[in-house]
Amino acid sequence: TLKPLPKKNIDTGMGLERIAAIMQGVTNNYETDVLRSLVAVGERICGVEYGKDPAVDMSLRIMADHSRSVTFMIADGILPSNEGRGYVLRRLLRRAVMKANLLGVEKPFLNEYVDQIVKLMGHVYPEIIENRELTRQVILSEERRFGATLRQGKAYLEDALSGLEGTVLSGKTAFTLHDTYGFPVEVTEEIAAGRGVSIDMDEFKACMQEQKDRARAANADDAENAWGTYDGTTTAILEQCGPTAFVGYEVNEALAKVVAILADGKRVDHLEAGQSGQVFLDMTPFYAEKGGQVGDTGLICADGLKACVTDTKEPEKGLHAHQVTVEEGLIRVGDEVSARIDVARRERIRRNHTATHILHWALREVLGDHVKQAGSLVAPDRLRFDFTHFAACTPEELAKIEKLANDKIMEAHPVTTYETSLTAAREAGVTALFGEKYGEVVRVVDADEFSRELCGGTHVKNTAEIGLVKIVSEGGVGANLRRIEAVTSYDALERVNGFEADVKAVAAALKCPVAEVPAKAQALVKQLKELERAARKAAAGAGANDAATMAAGAQTTKAGYPALVVRVDGQDMGGMRNMWDVLRTKLPESAAVVLYGEHEGKPVLMAAATDAAVEAGFDAVKVIRVMGACIKGGGGGRANMATAGGKDASGLDAAGDVARELLF
Repeated sequence: TLKPLPKKNIDTGMGLERIAAIMQGVTNNYETDVLRSLVAVGERICGVEYGKDPAVDMSLRIMADHSRSVTFMIADGILPSNEGRGYVLRRLLRRAVMKANLLGVEKPFLNEYVDQIVKLMGHVYPEIIENRELTRQVILSEERRFGATLRQGKAYLEDALSGLEGTVLSGKTAFTLHDTYGFPVEVTEEIAAGRGVSIDMDEFKACMQEQKDRARAANADDAENAWGTYDGTTTAILEQCGPTAFVGYEVNEALAKVVAILADGKRVDHLEAGQSGQVFLDMTPFYAEKGGQVGDTGLICADGLKACVTDTKEPEKGLHAHQVTVEEGLIRVGDEVSARIDVARRERIRRNHTATHILHWALREVLGDHVKQAGSLVAPDRLRFDFTHFAACTPEELAKIEKLANDKIMEAHPVTTYETSLTAAREAGVTALFGEKYGEVVRVVDADEFSRELCGGTHVKNTAEIGLVKIVSEGGVGANLRRIEAVTSYDALERVNGFEADVKAVAAALKCPVAEVPAKAQALVKQLKELERAARKAAAGAGANDAATMAAGAQTTKAGYPALVVRVDGQDMGGMRNMWDVLRTKLPESAAVVLYGEHEGKPVLMAAATDAAVEAGFDAVKVIRVMGACIKGGGGGRANMATAGGKDASGLDAAGDVARELLF
């Protein structure tokens, strides 16, 4: 059925920059004012002139276009990764770097483009000004990371070209360069062409298609999983019944009407005792999971009805789905019910949510303005906060962050919320969630002006309600991304009490007062080190005696120098090296040793020789390679010393036999 469009128009594909090219009297987009000034940045960086060489011009255009795309993508909340839009960002950035590299630029340079882009476009797009420092740091980190990959990729390509028989490079090799090392195929073609080599593009395209098919299948699975058991039915509920009125900011309990019920993804009229499903109300105090905050739990009740709400989701924007299990009675569409949240649980969530805002403020105070929230989890028993940063936090930084956060908690700052326009919030300097898109009307959570963020979650009325925040851990979760985990209020108290109990237990074991535990522990550590030193000295003396005995059993090899092949269990690689150091003093100037054995259930091999034995033909790497096959392992080294580990200790005796066969 064909229906007339409400707006009758034609998409000419004109585009703003094509209009600009016409208005400015130039022949292509890259000669318009904005892009031409970015091309000029490339001219300066590379020491070339635009318009003289088509290949150089192409590189300059790619560098200009991709640097602008990368700048805006990061400002919009996208960070480099190996999947999705983050992968697109990484590919664009690497392609720009590759093109500059071909023009002789080996140092990081893209931030020169960022500065020019902010200068040219920041007055229209304030987000690139707000995120300028973050953008610069992310780009610099990626350029440095890719620099190492680029060197490895060049070495890989050089090996492939050097060992090539014929004049056609395999498409699989080109695909590996593309997929693993970030080499655009046209760059590989260009480098190969300089050596008189072409690429099997049919094979390359086949590899690319296989990758696309895998990605398409994964995306299909993700889409299917995203819909879950709702199967699109929630869209119909939203259209027929309207959005759920959320009243949970003001009240903990509300009278509501049941407008729809789902069981196993299908609409039903009722749920009986023992059954589970999703209940939809016309209004609710239950907060639906979003913005990192978990959904509320509680009860839906009426005369003869008790349904436990175990979670609250938002399958469609504005529509709350209450996951329930009916314990007593019957719940029907059209029933009038009382919806009550678990208040104690909500209070703990509120404390944790406000604590994430305070930690965000403290992180920026200590680490810098480039820190942006990049995800969070606000649960009743803990909080998790992901943020943009480029190095692990030091213990001193973490201590300072925790102290600043607790200072604000103890100062008892009032926390208020209000709605305003997005423009007014931006002008007032309110912090927006990195990468989040907002409507025209936004909700601001204001902690006495030291922390002001756009947020739809539930919060305390005063920071003092949080009681205490204790950082539990800090670590990396991806390129340029860090994660802090923390606890507050009762959970923080429980953690502190747990530490106190542990210290008391240690004090009891050391038979000293709690205050003396650190000094007593340090004294014991010092004593232990002295005992270990004495034990090593004694072992060395015994080892010298053992070495003299072992050296006496040396046999003459096929090449005429003496050698030992001995099984020595219980020695790690360091122990075997120590044995070689001792044996070398007991053996002639030209000698070799092969040691093998089991250490903590794993096979260990070592072959070593004097320089004179190497000159006579001994090759430790060759010996280890032959032995390694017997233990399902491998290793490496040099002709005078090589080592290996493996997975199969049962092959150690066979490894010794092949070594003897090789040498004697």
